[in-house]
Amino acid sequence: MSRDSVLGWTLIVLVVISLFLSFTIWSQVPGNFSVLKMAYEDNKVDPTLLVKPEKILVYLGNSFHTILKPTSPFYDKSWSISKELLRAHSNASPELVGKISRDNFMRIKGLEVFFPTPLPANLLKQLFNIESGDFSLLDGKLIDSFILVDDGQLSVYLVDSEKSLYKIGKDSKQNLNSIIKEIEESNPPLYAGLTADVNLKVVGDVYVSLAPYELPMYSLKEEQISEEQIASKFFPDFSITRRIQERDGTVIYTDGQQGLRFYGSGAFEYNMPVPKEAKKAQSFYESFVTAVDFVATHGGWPKDAYLSSYSEIKGASGPAHIFKFKIGVNGFKVVNGDDLISVTVEGNQVKNYYRNQSFSIKQIGILDLMTPVEALNTAVATKNIKAIEDIYPAYIEEQDELKPVWIVETEGMEVIIHSPSE
Repeated sequence: MSRDSVLGWTLIVLVVISLFLSFTIWSQVPGNFSVLKMAYEDNKVDPTLLVKPEKILVYLGNSFHTILKPTSPFYDKSWSISKELLRAHSNASPELVGKISRDNFMRIKGLEVFFPTPLPANLLKQLFNIESGDFSLLDGKLIDSFILVDDGQLSVYLVDSEKSLYKIGKDSKQNLNSIIKEIEESNPPLYAGLTADVNLKVVGDVYVSLAPYELPMYSLKEEQISEEQIASKFFPDFSITRRIQERDGTVIYTDGQQGLRFYGSGAFEYNMPVPKEAKKAQSFYESFVTAVDFVATHGGWPKDAYLSSYSEIKGASGPAHIFKFKIGVNGFKVVNGDDLISVTVEGNQVKNYYRNQSFSIKQIGILDLMTPVEALNTAVATKNIKAIEDIYPAYIEEQDELKPVWIVETEGMEVIIHSPSE
């Protein structure tokens, strides 16, 4: 081999080594979530799943109604139709009608969709792609529910947390006859409006079932998590990630920029300082979508998770939004359960993510609940309740079990009424 050939091959080898070392150095420099951003951009979650209605009130066109819960046969179909009609036929700027009186809807057919927590009007507008109308009248308003009624034409209303009613659309070519007829023909459980008596004041519209209640009881079991599997969602390259175990059993993963902490309770918490260039202001809707997509790829969304509360923190560089999520059981709330997930979004990035211990459930029996009227009589007799705002079945967590109870809402409080058999 000639001297020139040797020099040529030597140069090629040196270039290859240089490229390899450059790749190694760059691949080990912590990035700004580029890999994770790609991951959750490829795994989009419909954010309306986290605000699915806790109930849908069906106006049957007479003095009785029915209520669809997430386990009811026509819940999914009614929710799908309601979303599409809200999007397609909210074709006018909100017009204040006055305070809602559901008695006015008693003789017409319709659906009222109740959110698990009141939503800012502008969030609702963007979540459901409502493109028509000027929503400025609703700035600062929180929306409890929306109503679709068939009063000779399809009319669309919003109800805010102060019980004000706003009309936002109509369409003479649409109606609800088909879905209401299907629900009626299925012989659903009927509900009637609760009336006041000398011992109890009814605040607003409260509906109670005319049928007895039976609900399952469940045992709770902690779900075992794979620490390494979860950590891999945050740290794609373990070669530059340190694992630190503290004396109290807490385990910390860090790459010097972001940190993930596993607690002995089974919870884990992620923190990531937000760089100055990422602290650009996002709308409430954009922050909500950021939170939803992030959780989807960092632990996932369990069935029955729902948005339970939210808040905004003002800062010099813009607001941060905090979203908290709880988990229900077959659409029923667990009233004494902790938040499952908390996410803080600052700028366009998740700054803090806390996820509580998850549980699996197993049915261990059926509990016959007292009737709603019996529960109210018990509340009046034993809790000295003078007014009622709502009554509904829910679950409480007690001694590693989930037990069904009645919840009576009164003057800003939730009063728990146990079954006599408990």
